[in-house]
Amino acid sequence: MKKKIILVISSIEKGGTQKNIIDLFNYWKKRGHDLKFITFDKNTDTVNLVKKKNFINLNLKNNSNNFFQSIFNNLSRIYQLRKIFKKSQNNHIVSFISTTNILTIIANIGLKNKVIVCERNDIEFQKIPKAWRILRKIFYRFADIITANSLKSCKYLQKFISKRKIFFIQNHIFFKKKGSNLKKRKIILAIGRLHYQKGFDVLIEAFYFSKLYIKGWKLVILGEGPERKQLEYKVKKLKINNNVFFKGFVNPKNWYRRSRLFVLSSRFEGTPNVFLEAISMGLPTIINNNCTGALYYVKDKISSLVVKSGDINELSNTMVKLALNEKLQKKIITESLKKIRLLADSKKIFNKWDLILKKK
Repeated sequence: MKKKIILVISSIEKGGTQKNIIDLFNYWKKRGHDLKFITFDKNTDTVNLVKKKNFINLNLKNNSNNFFQSIFNNLSRIYQLRKIFKKSQNNHIVSFISTTNILTIIANIGLKNKVIVCERNDIEFQKIPKAWRILRKIFYRFADIITANSLKSCKYLQKFISKRKIFFIQNHIFFKKKGSNLKKRKIILAIGRLHYQKGFDVLIEAFYFSKLYIKGWKLVILGEGPERKQLEYKVKKLKINNNVFFKGFVNPKNWYRRSRLFVLSSRFEGTPNVFLEAISMGLPTIINNNCTGALYYVKDKISSLVVKSGDINELSNTMVKLALNEKLQKKIITESLKKIRLLADSKKIFNKWDLILKKK
């Protein structure tokens, strides 16, 4: 049965959540549903990915310099969202990320739309202002369904939301036939926003202490963010700038193909897409023990190597252990691929989303 669906997110920047939303939009479009896509931030990338007639840009992602400006900006967002929601009721509204979820719920109060909100991070550790945490506890109960991509976040939500409203939906992966592989090089790959959460400062120091660069290994980091200058300074200070490279926002596909190892150094995570993508492209992984969402897919010493978050020495030693042991690399690749094929295949995950739409 054809449904009217509105997807809402603050902005479409290059990231795992945003990629998942575009995939979900395209899947539902193929299923024949009537879709709209709302963002607060004007972004030409979105128009390229989503047909213009389906795309609504509110152009309301303004910076708030003080408390009163913040209140005004958020009231403007609520007002504009409500205008859209009122025009065509009986929609399924699917919203992503905490603050946008709260605004979406408030904008829909009293209207005949079904609201599905989606958490994409480890919400216990995610740093959002206290006011937003309080608002989340107050208003999430007015959502019809709440999804999270980690079991830990689902459990945390049960502290203030009815269990029957909460659903665990994993990130998805498309398994494609492999094209011609690029020659594997001595590259350790890491991907993510250059932000404190991602732990690249720890990764760089661990790489330095590993001395793998003496054996010709390189560390390649893909992504952009506010900590780029600090991280580049750290690399320069450690005198490893000939072996550590920041490549910015680029298509990671060829980097997956030419790299030997993947490291998820985040201080906390939901379930990062890049982790699943790395496994699907045949990379053995090292992961921090605070990345609880990702740990759902792997087991220490069998399908990944798990290290204590923030422990530079342990990460350094583990990188050496995996880099210099091809037999261990092959074992981890084989076992991790088995698991994500079982748990993260796109067909299975999209079927879960279809069931969510059918929930009353």
